[in-house]
Amino acid sequence: MSSELPAYQLKFSAKRRSIQLKIQSGQLWVCAPTGCDLQFIQQLIQQKKDWIHKHLSQQQQHTEAGWLEQRQIPFFDDKLQLKIVQDSVNQFSLDGDCLWLQLSSRNKAQSQQKWIEKLVSEFYLQQAQLWFEQQVQQEQQRMSLQSREVRVCNFKAKWGSCDSSGVLSFNWRLLMAPQWVAQYVVVHELAHLVYMNHSKSFWTLVSKFNSDAAKARLWLKQNQHWMQL
Repeated sequence: MSSELPAYQLKFSAKRRSIQLKIQSGQLWVCAPTGCDLQFIQQLIQQKKDWIHKHLSQQQQHTEAGWLEQRQIPFFDDKLQLKIVQDSVNQFSLDGDCLWLQLSSRNKAQSQQKWIEKLVSEFYLQQAQLWFEQQVQQEQQRMSLQSREVRVCNFKAKWGSCDSSGVLSFNWRLLMAPQWVAQYVVVHELAHLVYMNHSKSFWTLVSKFNSDAAKARLWLKQNQHWMQL
């Protein structure tokens, strides 16, 4: 491993009280309090160099070859192989660790990729609805809470939500994360049935029923860039 520091972008903020390192769009960003000593920042980067190189490499791999190009998709802690065949209809079916995509021979050549993406998205939506309904049922019993409805959505900028009527909504892309991360989001949204805010009491309730809360939030922050088709 080279002794040189990784290239980075530095951003100062008067609102910050600590230094944050994050990998975004294939680049290391350092967010630090205004007036923070540059030498101290560089020492921290040196200490975290292995972590930085690891996550830069992972992001580069995901960027260079998307899931569909690799003919595989993440499904919680596993990967499903995509098997694409020509047929008379457009539909999907799951067989073990293979997701079969049947593409109609009537599709125009230029629309094949869109049909692949559509079928994979429909698969995720179907599986997410089943999984989140079951997980919410288990967790709300454990937390002595009751939701009104569970929905799965195509959110672009959030992982879940809870409205004042007790409807819980979840991003289907959470099925691309490890299962323990998705379980945290379920507990998080259920906790909003008690506290419709992110107060100290809210986080205390979340932590009571999910010891991985902080770890899961960090995982989502560091990996959200590749949780796309």
